[in-house]
Amino acid sequence: MSSARVARALTPSESAWLAALPCALVLFALVLLLGPPLGRALFEPTGAERIWHRFYDLRGVRPEPTEHARYVLALLGPLLVIGGARLLRGRSVRAIVPAVAAPLAQIALAAFVVVCVVAQREHLYGDEFTGARGFRATIYFTLPTLAVAVAIAGATAFALSRAAVTERIARIARETPRRHALALVAAGAVTVAYLLSAFNTDGTINIANVALWDHTAFYVDEAFAILNGQAPLVDFHAQYGHLWAYIAAGGMTLFGASLGVFAAIMLAGTAATMATVFAVLRRIVGGSSLLTLALFLPFVATSFFLKAGPFENRYSPAGLFSLFPIRYAGPYVLLWLLVRRLDGGSTRPALPLLALAGLVVVNNPEFGVPAVGATLVVLAWTAADRSPRGLARLGLEALGGAAIAVGLVSILTLAVGGGLPHFGMLLLFPRIFGSEGFGLLPMPSIGFHLVVYVTFVAAIAVAAVRGIASEQRVLSAALAWIGIFGLGVGAYFTGRSHPQVLEDLFSVWSYALALLAIVAVRAIVRRPGRRPQLAELLVLAGVGVMACSLAQIPAPWSQVARIRRTQPHDVRVVTAIGDAIKEKTRPGEPVAMLVRPGHQISEEIGIRDVTPYANIDSMMTEQQWAEAIRTLRRAGGTQLFVQQETLFDEHVRWLAARGYRPYVEWRAIALIGFKRKPARRPS
Repeated sequence: MSSARVARALTPSESAWLAALPCALVLFALVLLLGPPLGRALFEPTGAERIWHRFYDLRGVRPEPTEHARYVLALLGPLLVIGGARLLRGRSVRAIVPAVAAPLAQIALAAFVVVCVVAQREHLYGDEFTGARGFRATIYFTLPTLAVAVAIAGATAFALSRAAVTERIARIARETPRRHALALVAAGAVTVAYLLSAFNTDGTINIANVALWDHTAFYVDEAFAILNGQAPLVDFHAQYGHLWAYIAAGGMTLFGASLGVFAAIMLAGTAATMATVFAVLRRIVGGSSLLTLALFLPFVATSFFLKAGPFENRYSPAGLFSLFPIRYAGPYVLLWLLVRRLDGGSTRPALPLLALAGLVVVNNPEFGVPAVGATLVVLAWTAADRSPRGLARLGLEALGGAAIAVGLVSILTLAVGGGLPHFGMLLLFPRIFGSEGFGLLPMPSIGFHLVVYVTFVAAIAVAAVRGIASEQRVLSAALAWIGIFGLGVGAYFTGRSHPQVLEDLFSVWSYALALLAIVAVRAIVRRPGRRPQLAELLVLAGVGVMACSLAQIPAPWSQVARIRRTQPHDVRVVTAIGDAIKEKTRPGEPVAMLVRPGHQISEEIGIRDVTPYANIDSMMTEQQWAEAIRTLRRAGGTQLFVQQETLFDEHVRWLAARGYRPYVEWRAIALIGFKRKPARRPS
């Protein structure tokens, strides 16, 4: 009898590949058919946030209930694959079935990746407000990059197929103090090179990439608002990092209130974040610093992927402090601590870890909630006692951690802001952006974002197939964590589907690829004949793409030269705005500064900006303006200053109805001042 006709039990890996295609078809049908009704039921905008009408005229408000619902349904992808694999696992089938079906599924996956890459190159993104088409397609990876990546994958597979080569690599990579030190120096040097490109001072920021300055004004004022007398979660709405603002403000209190000090503090946080990633990878690869370096350097390059601009004056996630360290630091530290806990076999209560998880959520719910969800799933999956009683104990620890986090935040806000935290503030911007649709953009039907999605699904599926009982349980846990976290933060792109927003997810995507590469390499080396499967070659090609990103590394000497080219104080835009407002105010006067960066300018010229937001661009609704006016009146202020480029006619009419009239204008700096005459007291 032919060996192909002999019946045998399916392995876990074969079961997953057999389930993949049917599950993908089922998921596609669910997403296509159930998206619209589920969106109408769960995600229709309420209109409770009264966004200014002018934004609707500019097409700046685009609610996406169907898109939100379809992404929620897409989260079922890994569950369907895992469930299908479990149903098939151990079933007796003819040997020819997995021998044919598994390669076909991998060919379909490779074809899907190719189609997504081609579609990405062809899709033309429209203007975010007018909807006009004709913009250039966003090509993340050029054809030469893809060719080199394929060559890297082939060369790596060839090397792994030779036992003598792998043995030699193992000898070279064996850990020694000298090699460990060498790897740390190389990792640190590359990381510092990227961080130098993100360092700016008050004298360089106005000649930095225009997109970088436009973003910096938001989160720098979250810290300056504290120095100016306000406190996030008490009387100030931070848009990005509710707790990182306190860290930065504390550092500026000690070392000086300037943009340079702020940037140094944030970049130190980013450097520490990268150090945790190096530590995680080193534990998982088995302690070899050189092998860790081979994965870490491509990860850093992809995390700080060039968005726009020349190399010497770039716009990249390294300088977007709203990403590093505000959004990514907490989650990556959580993963590091979780890996340490699992690698050490700790059976102690997870209360400290879960308390930190609570702080991560408070700092930024968009990335914090997926990080905490991933942490809880992995803790439950790896628990020694997975009985209902054991899981209930974990639930109580989670509640205890949340209580500790609330207590710590309460102590912080009482000490700094004189009041208890208002946790409802955490939901303001998610409502405006997510529920009401401010600034959202439609997602292309197909493109590179689906490759990113499939990578996260693959990480979860591989973790489930490997199981937590294997000798590499830490790798399985890390794969599951990064896959869940990646799918969670994918909602960030689902809402605002701008091509540069997808680049904000390249860090977690490259993290997942690095972990999958470890699985692929070990599988090839252990397989008889050492022949790589197509899916493994895809992963190696993905790492090759990451490695090609190292070509974008900024030259340190060019960044030193850039930092030394500072604008004189008297020609800076911030100086001009500050001088103009200083002439119309008195020291300590409470005012509303609806300019960028209003809180920093107020701190420098000695007045008190009482605006509960970073600037006018964070105030999209009538309720936010009303809150700012109430705060100004309670403080006894009568003046507010607004940048004309973001001032609408309806803003002027709204202010006039409340007694505020324009009384001064500086055309050269596009600034206008409004004043309300105080009501006369009866004689």
